[in-house]
Amino acid sequence: MSPETQVRVVHIDPDGFEDLEIERSELGSEFDSMTFEAVDASGKEVANQVGTADIILTHYAAVPAEVMNATECSVVSCYATGVDNVDVEAATDRGVAVTNVPQYCDEEVGEHIVTLGLALLRGLPQYEQHTANGGWDWRAAGPVKTATTQTFGFFAFGRKARVAAKRAEDFGFNVIAHDPYLSDEEIRDAGPDPVSFNDLVEKSDLLSLNAPLTPETEQLFDASVFERMAENSVLINTARGRLVDEDALVDALDNGPLRGAGLDVLATEPPEKNNELVTHPDTIVTPHAAWFSPDAVERVRRRGSQIAAAAYRGEAVDGVVNPEAFESR
Repeated sequence: MSPETQVRVVHIDPDGFEDLEIERSELGSEFDSMTFEAVDASGKEVANQVGTADIILTHYAAVPAEVMNATECSVVSCYATGVDNVDVEAATDRGVAVTNVPQYCDEEVGEHIVTLGLALLRGLPQYEQHTANGGWDWRAAGPVKTATTQTFGFFAFGRKARVAAKRAEDFGFNVIAHDPYLSDEEIRDAGPDPVSFNDLVEKSDLLSLNAPLTPETEQLFDASVFERMAENSVLINTARGRLVDEDALVDALDNGPLRGAGLDVLATEPPEKNNELVTHPDTIVTPHAAWFSPDAVERVRRRGSQIAAAAYRGEAVDGVVNPEAFESR
């Protein structure tokens, strides 16, 4: 890159990343001349507030097609593994590379999954509410279970699910998994027993959702799925909220067969005030925090900046989710 080339980087979602020193350091070492600024914007507001940008960095903020038109950016970099807040199809058509950070919080999310599962299995939400109201009765949570009598199932079996599966095995759970993109041998080699989707739904006492949001997975977990789940089973979702039909989930918690749900993600974030799942007595809801640790924050920022710089140079590195965009440039 020649010294006279000025690269403009804009962070549109700096909440929690206010110092920006990591980004300045990583990107500044990649380019001879760079300007860096942060604006708090999302969706169509980005186009009005950002102006022209070569690289857009985002965490949760949306980047629709009109933003790419207005900013004429070359890269949209997501500080996450999921990129459903970006119109990837529009980006590809416009030659805009969309990047994620494939591996930065596997341990954190894996541990969060099992923590939610154990807490719900042992009736912690019910016990906590009971004692907070002045009670002191071990029967307040109903029939609690032990790991060695339960099956922990995983829908999609990527890196985060594999960490969780290993932790679950350590606690004594029987572990099963279904992933349409993996062979039975690949799943079996990682530890769990491979099963069909129907067997996963029907045999899991705890069912963890770990799939990306796609047209095929959106609201896949609806009333027709919940009614086939095991009696007193638990649903855990640390992937994307829109994998789940939330109205159907409330009904399954109220009327069976589910005994609880551990949710780190919701269809709308932050949730609307009338979202029953947030205040339901049989749920644990965390604020899209499964990924978080101070170490994970540094990893996602540092690696995300490196991947964004490589994509700007036209390199199809791991983390560029649409390398075909380079052909449209």
